[in-house]
Amino acid sequence: MSRFTASAGARAVLGAALVLLAACDGATDATDDSDTDVVPPSPCEVLGLPEVAFDAEATAGTHRREMAADFAIPRADGNGTWSYAESWTGCDSVIVLPHDIAISGLNRGSWWSTSVADLVAKSPKNVVYIFIPRRSDVASTPGIIADMQANVDQALAGLSDEDAAWWKDRLIVANDRAYDIGNWATDILRSDVGSSGFGIDRFQRIRGLGSFADVTAYDPNITAGWPWEQRLSSAAHEAIYFNFEAERQARLDAVDATIIEGLDGSVIEQFEDFDLTLPDAGTMAGFDTLEFDVLMECPDPEKGEQGNCGAWDYLAHVWLYQGEGEDERRIELARFITTYHRESRWVVDASQSLAFLQDGGPIRLRYEWAPSWNTQPTGVTFKVRLSNQGKGMRPTQAIPLYTGGALNQAYNEDREPMDVDLPSGAKKVELWAIITGHGAETNLQCAEFCNHGHRFTVGGTEYFKDHPEADEQQACELDVINGTVPNQGGTWWFGRGGWCPGREVHPWISDVTADVTLGGSTTVDYEATVNGSAPNANLGNIRLSSWLVVYE
Repeated sequence: MSRFTASAGARAVLGAALVLLAACDGATDATDDSDTDVVPPSPCEVLGLPEVAFDAEATAGTHRREMAADFAIPRADGNGTWSYAESWTGCDSVIVLPHDIAISGLNRGSWWSTSVADLVAKSPKNVVYIFIPRRSDVASTPGIIADMQANVDQALAGLSDEDAAWWKDRLIVANDRAYDIGNWATDILRSDVGSSGFGIDRFQRIRGLGSFADVTAYDPNITAGWPWEQRLSSAAHEAIYFNFEAERQARLDAVDATIIEGLDGSVIEQFEDFDLTLPDAGTMAGFDTLEFDVLMECPDPEKGEQGNCGAWDYLAHVWLYQGEGEDERRIELARFITTYHRESRWVVDASQSLAFLQDGGPIRLRYEWAPSWNTQPTGVTFKVRLSNQGKGMRPTQAIPLYTGGALNQAYNEDREPMDVDLPSGAKKVELWAIITGHGAETNLQCAEFCNHGHRFTVGGTEYFKDHPEADEQQACELDVINGTVPNQGGTWWFGRGGWCPGREVHPWISDVTADVTLGGSTTVDYEATVNGSAPNANLGNIRLSSWLVVYE
């Protein structure tokens, strides 16, 4: 590993840095003959982002998640050659966008003709876009390049001087065809892996890109085929997600966790039962946090994500086996929703699971993500992360409460109040619930796309969870910043009732310590609503797991 600081070329693009440097120059006493140079802040310092080292020894990969080596692109703006290594700042991502992606099935024009200004407006500032002609003949290539450079220049002209200085070296139009560049980037762009272009994340890893369909670009004239047009601005979602991944990894790296691997990335189709061995009971008592870390990869590394990764947004579950023989049962510990046609990684807090795992030693889990009638072959890496994050207590009991079912007129009738006995020595009691609504089997699809609410009453105090985002067209698109996998192949943008495609389902947690009777009995009640009223028709189904979690 070798450390590259921000190059002179990278610093030159920093409008903010230039302003700071000018201020420093202006403050210098004219009589001061000191030869001390003022070092401008790096791009990452300006943005407040951590810097990582460039691996100059990396062997050029051509598959997703392999390392990216240095490569160079001749620039169409007359400013020489852009080099990945020389432009390295330590906190940027790079996204390479070919021209030969059609706007839609009806409009076969290049998506390059859509707004570069919109792309810039949606993008974080730590990304470089490279626009490169592909599958163009020699005669037409200069015109394609000139048109795109004009689009970029027009976008820059519409920015403030500071922003234009920043983006000038981050919107690179290649002055040659992809097939004539002659480096590993050419190899990817010629392969199925790079059919939509490719990205390089902040860890210097090659990444696939998804569909650039824009939910706001619906064309009602397209009656056969996909009715949403492609837009350049959709590429910004990739850069936003790369930032989320970098922030998540920084959080994980900051924790001294015990990591136990359950699945090693091998391709499996529907579910896998597997054994793993936890630390002993004494060691388990020292953990206050448990997380599941799941990586889902397309089965064929030689192909792109579309048609390679699973096509549907299916429920995925982590189940714990308890008991034996006729007494065997499964407890849901965590839930995810698979993507449409894309790879994904999820990390979810399942600390309530510690209550079931106090004895340590061998346990048996199932990870399940597809129905038997439509399996989705996937390379799955599954890890358990155990840590002590200084909470001063740990879960010792998870008392089961209510489950879901068909959301209809009888839903609330089947769920009676229950009395729960709690230990006198508890430090804290929390209500945990994993709630999602689904409705593909009903015409209304209401539990998926309606605002279903869930009212828990604990010792007379009400706690209410509803899902107003289920009626918002772009709710899941706006959630990319929080981890929803972007640019999936289906209607991934639409808000759902408690979930997004390509996202872990985070548990809803409420502190109910003040509402329970420690050392005695507490009454808990539950009911569901739809758009504020009791369900009055067959409105799909609710998947619900809920507990009172006791901490000691």
